[in-house]
Amino acid sequence: MGTITGYFTHRLPDGTGYSTLVPITLESNSRLKPSQPVSVVLSINSVKVCSFASVLSAKLRATASMIAGFFMARFKMHPFISTMANMLIIFGLVTYATKGVSFGAIDSAIPNTFIPQIGKFPTIILWAVAAVIIVWFIWNKTTFGKNLYAVGGNPEAAAVSGISVFKVTMGAFILAGILYGFGSWLECNRMVGSGSAAYGQGWDMDAIAACVVGGVSFTGGIGKISGVVTGVLIFTALTYSLTILGIDTNLQFIFEGIIILAAVTLDCLKYVKKK
Repeated sequence: MGTITGYFTHRLPDGTGYSTLVPITLESNSRLKPSQPVSVVLSINSVKVCSFASVLSAKLRATASMIAGFFMARFKMHPFISTMANMLIIFGLVTYATKGVSFGAIDSAIPNTFIPQIGKFPTIILWAVAAVIIVWFIWNKTTFGKNLYAVGGNPEAAAVSGISVFKVTMGAFILAGILYGFGSWLECNRMVGSGSAAYGQGWDMDAIAACVVGGVSFTGGIGKISGVVTGVLIFTALTYSLTILGIDTNLQFIFEGIIILAAVTLDCLKYVKKK
C-alpha cells in the first residue's frame, strides 16, 4: 500500500520479531493448565488462543503502522525516518521483554491446523493467494484504492479534487500494518525452532525490491498487483537458484543489491526522460 502512495515503509516489516512473540507467548501460557488433558489443551485451548493471537498481532502492527503514518501524514516527515524510528522502538521493546535471548516456538501440532499438509503442496500459498485477491479488490474496485493511486501520483492535485490526503495516507499505513501482522502470524506458524527479536530483519529491503522489480514506481502512483506478485516470484526464484547453485548465502545479497540498483535506475530514467 505504501508503495503506491509513494511512501515506502522501509522499516515496518522488521517488527516481525515482536509480532511472532505475541502468538508464541499466548500459546505457551495457554498450555500451563495441568488439570486438563494435553489433547484437550492442544485441540481447543491452544488453537483458540493462537487464532486470537492472529487478530492481536494484526492490531498491534496496525497500531504501530498508524503511529508511523501519522507523523508522515501530519508533519510531512519522510517515511524512512518515521518507520525507522518505529522499528527501533519496537526492536527495543522486544529486546527488553526477551532480555535479548531467543524465545520458544508454539506447539508443533498447531501449524498443521492453520497450514495443513496436503502431500508436498505448500498450503501457505493459499493464504498468499487470498491476500492477493483481497488487496487487488481494494486497489481496483474501491474508492479508497483509486484514491491511493491519486495521492501517490500527485498529492497536491488529489487534495484540490477533494481527496483527503491525510486519511488516504493513514489508511495505507494501517492496511499495510494489518497485512504485516497476519504475515508475521503465518510466519510464526511456519517457523521451526525458537524466534528472536531480530527475526525478520532485512525483509524490508526484499519487499521493496520485489515491488520495484514488479513495476511499482518508487515515486508512487504506478503499480499493479500482478507486477508485485511477479517481482516476488522473481526474487524467490533467484534465491532458490543461487542456493541450488551453491552460492554462498552472504554473496546472494550482492546479486539482490545489483537487481535493486538496476530496477530503481530504470524507474528513475523514465522520469529523467520526461523532464
